[in-house]
Amino acid sequence: MAFLSIIIAAHNAEDTLHATLESLDSAIAGASGDVEVIIFNDSSDDSTQEIIEKWLPTFPNAHSRYVEFRNIGLVRNSAFSLASGDYITMLDSDDRLKPGSIRDAVAFLKTERPDMLLTRLLEIRDIKKITADWQGFSPVALSQQEAIKRFLQHKDFQAHLIGQFIHRKLYESNPIPSMVCYEDFAVFPGMLMQSNKIVYQRHGHYYYIKRSGSLSSNLDASKIKTLVECTLQMEKTLPLLFQHLVNCHWFDIYSNHRQHLTDQHSQLVKQRVKALYSLSFFLSSDVRFSYKKRVIEALWKK
Repeated sequence: MAFLSIIIAAHNAEDTLHATLESLDSAIAGASGDVEVIIFNDSSDDSTQEIIEKWLPTFPNAHSRYVEFRNIGLVRNSAFSLASGDYITMLDSDDRLKPGSIRDAVAFLKTERPDMLLTRLLEIRDIKKITADWQGFSPVALSQQEAIKRFLQHKDFQAHLIGQFIHRKLYESNPIPSMVCYEDFAVFPGMLMQSNKIVYQRHGHYYYIKRSGSLSSNLDASKIKTLVECTLQMEKTLPLLFQHLVNCHWFDIYSNHRQHLTDQHSQLVKQRVKALYSLSFFLSSDVRFSYKKRVIEALWKK
């Protein structure tokens, strides 16, 4: 039985996986007895499997599976079924961790036992900017309402499972659906709603490396359909108190992706955007000024 389970999904990751696992080894140092590493190789046809097999003996309590799901949601949910840890964290096969960070996370989680330890991802495009600078975990407590507000404002953290430390009970009650994208967005709002003790770490331990060819740079109609469905589920999950902030997400879909919307979804999104044209929206202290400005500009163009 491990205390923390680290889940990695890999697909044709031969160019990045070695460096990722090297960073993981450095991040775990000193806490190997409390950690298990679970690596799923999903349908790779390069040397990903060879890299996994080379690294497996290095890690404590390591498990590996080769599957042909071609589905990140199914991979993550299947990997969770093997996890024994009280806490779960995810690591993408092309990202990096700070040295000693997993060791320090384990120490903090054992002492404080939060439902969620959320962290700010360090988004970079140039791997030359990666440093070993790490000051340990000293997170601040967030109320559930404040955590939801920050999530909806895209302030500090978004609907990512990578880099976050989440109690297994939240995965058990919010199983990751079988989806090829946005699977984390599908479960994150529900996890927040079921969490009472949430802490947030601003000094990031996780390098989220933005690469060309990523999900965000290759959006199509099927992915936007999934995004709409996840946003609709989020709207149902979160209290009415957050309606204006949820509607800002609808506005983003309308502004950035309306060319990919089906007729049915286009009608739904336009209906939500109309709700922004209200006095209560413009007077809301939760809504950032930049959104209010964009909504006014969109109204002016009509």
